[in-house]
Amino acid sequence: MVPLHPQRCADEPDLLRWVIPADLLESVGVVAAAPPPLAGLLADGTLAELRLEPAAVLTRLGPRHSWGDQGPRVRGALHAALGEPGGWHVVPDSGERVGDTELRTLTQQLLDGPVGQFAAAHGGRIDLVDVRDGVVTVRLAGACNGCPAARSTLHGQLERRLRQRYPALRAVVDHSPRLIRPAPR
Repeated sequence: MVPLHPQRCADEPDLLRWVIPADLLESVGVVAAAPPPLAGLLADGTLAELRLEPAAVLTRLGPRHSWGDQGPRVRGALHAALGEPGGWHVVPDSGERVGDTELRTLTQQLLDGPVGQFAAAHGGRIDLVDVRDGVVTVRLAGACNGCPAARSTLHGQLERRLRQRYPALRAVVDHSPRLIRPAPR
């Protein structure tokens, strides 16, 4: 049996991310067709959406369904479908490297929300520079640039939260110009 672990998406209660072995399914994108019985859950409206990410399957419940009622059924169907890796038909994302678009969106949401607010409360700012191949590049500004606690903020706030929602994250990299602050006298 394929190991899988459910992760809730706090901001979207109808969405559940199932973490799977990274090398199990190579495609990434919207699932157009899945092996049975997972296909049946899409057909009967139990699931509204299936999406493959690196090392995860995202499942969105259909209207009037709850994870309390449908979670075991979805888990069983997902286990069966993961046993048939050739039965998945996935429509890849277009544009950026598959997965980078979602990672960019998640990062920007965090920078516009709780992580950005945390930095702003200390007189700083974290700007998104780039997302490429699972690596998020940011630039620290204001009081964050050159602050001894900035590394802790990047990894303890931004990277930790990104990994919770996007387990395939490779790294968060600071691309800030280094300020040389005079030593106290």
